[in-house]
Amino acid sequence: MPFIYKLPMEGDCRMRKNRRKSVLAMALIALLLLVTMTACTGKGKEEKTGTVDPGPNKSGTEEIKPVTLTFLSAWNGGGAGFPQDQKNNPVAQKIREKTGVTLNLESITTSEVEKLNTIFASGTVPDIVNAPFWSTTGGEGQVIKKAATEGQLLDLTPYLDKYPNIKRLVTTGIAKDFAEFDLNSPDFKGKTYLIPTETPDGTPESIHNWNYGLFARGDILKALNVKAEDIDTQDKLYDLLVKIRDGGFKDIGGKPVIPAGTMWNGWDYGQFLAGWSDYSISDFRKEDGKLIHWTQSKDYEAKLLYMRKLLKEGLFDLEAFNNTSTTANEKLTTGKLAVFGAQPMLADLQKTLYKTNPEMQYELLGPMKNKNGEIRTQVEKPGRSGFPVLFLSANIKDPDAALRYIDYVNSEEGRLLAYFGIEGTHYTMQNGVPQWIPDVKKQFDENPDLKRDAGLNFLPGRFIGAFSNEVTWPTPEDQKTKWQKLEESFSAKMPIKIIDKVSASYLEREWPKYQEFISKTSSLNFDDEFKKAFFAASDQEALNILHSIQEKFRAAGVEEMAEFVAQKAAERDDVGF
Repeated sequence: MPFIYKLPMEGDCRMRKNRRKSVLAMALIALLLLVTMTACTGKGKEEKTGTVDPGPNKSGTEEIKPVTLTFLSAWNGGGAGFPQDQKNNPVAQKIREKTGVTLNLESITTSEVEKLNTIFASGTVPDIVNAPFWSTTGGEGQVIKKAATEGQLLDLTPYLDKYPNIKRLVTTGIAKDFAEFDLNSPDFKGKTYLIPTETPDGTPESIHNWNYGLFARGDILKALNVKAEDIDTQDKLYDLLVKIRDGGFKDIGGKPVIPAGTMWNGWDYGQFLAGWSDYSISDFRKEDGKLIHWTQSKDYEAKLLYMRKLLKEGLFDLEAFNNTSTTANEKLTTGKLAVFGAQPMLADLQKTLYKTNPEMQYELLGPMKNKNGEIRTQVEKPGRSGFPVLFLSANIKDPDAALRYIDYVNSEEGRLLAYFGIEGTHYTMQNGVPQWIPDVKKQFDENPDLKRDAGLNFLPGRFIGAFSNEVTWPTPEDQKTKWQKLEESFSAKMPIKIIDKVSASYLEREWPKYQEFISKTSSLNFDDEFKKAFFAASDQEALNILHSIQEKFRAAGVEEMAEFVAQKAAERDDVGF
């Protein structure tokens, strides 16, 4: 998958109006000169109609012709924020005026890794892609890195000085170790291929809290006389789910609820196993006085048997790990899931279940406690490690058009447009801060789809980085919706934990056998095997599946690697686990 910023100096409405007066006078002179030159060169009106305002970072002397580009949101369910009219919504129209660019938007409802592998294997990479980039050693990041080194991604290095807002994105709000080893992988040989988005501005205060946790239907908790905050351990969670199973509770259609479940593809079943988590920033754990790789943790036996118990006793959704985004959203928005693990999902719930059945509003359980008896919460370094990224196809015909678009929406003017829309239509500036026009705010609050269709949903999450609207433009208390207040209440209960250390995971890359280890484990998927074990015929068979995948990692040298990392970490005082 949520910053402190200086208010935009160019955001003052009166200053812009004064500038427009002087610009208008100069524009009239320029127009007379243009008419004279057009008469001499023979260029007609039809050719000139394609010219657009190049935006605040360009000289204004170049002609920018309209261009249509393809954009892929490589996120399962990522199209939910797309406006119904992709090309003619108010925000898209204004961006086209400024950059000449129109986007054809595409999203997916399947596996991100699968989609990325498909576009790279087939050579059908869209002009612009936004995709997960959590690491270069596995998952989507590994696929993207391979494509970059094979020449399928455009090298952005020659363009960075021309587009200062993009240059800012590739250097701001990123953890130092992640920037060195992943974003700017040594295998990239000094070239820049990726543009981070959803990143903070470089300060801890600007890191977004995603509020991951377990959420239970409030009406069910009330009927059971259970307080949400009391459910904070694995045993208490199990007891609650048993009561729900035996309580005869129904969804909005009158059908039996599922005691517990997740969103698509099992995201995030890990919230149900919080009791075995700890505060970690690396792939290594200290267990029984020894540093081990996470795959070797004894905790996985307990996690496995606990999840199997939930499944065997009818306490957990048997389809959770195969849910599509459509199926998962249907279960969520009909109150089918008595308890779910993920983010609060307010964007979906506030316009569905919370409208038709407000008594079913989900409450945050706990927060759940980890193995140290502390609340399980989001762990971050001062800069973000892993985030969505934008990249361009190496075969894009007009890279400047794509970069012009990205640069513009990350300018002060572009961010205002992305978050608040059209000045005078959607908002006004008050003391340098944008404020929704009351009637517009009322409409958006009552029907979030109107905000989406104005083009005000997908840009912040997929194109903008090194920025936080929440900190730059804090919403006055009297203007916050009840959903904003609810989200903030979750964050207050689960404050982010900052660990200002270098991740021990980066030390493993110094291990002489590291590449050999990566090669041997590249085809191993621990999580898939772990989930397969959930459905084994017996507990012993399940443990055998777990032990088998652990043994494969040991055979690849994971224990030797952990010993190497422990030795290297002992030589430094800035390494965190």
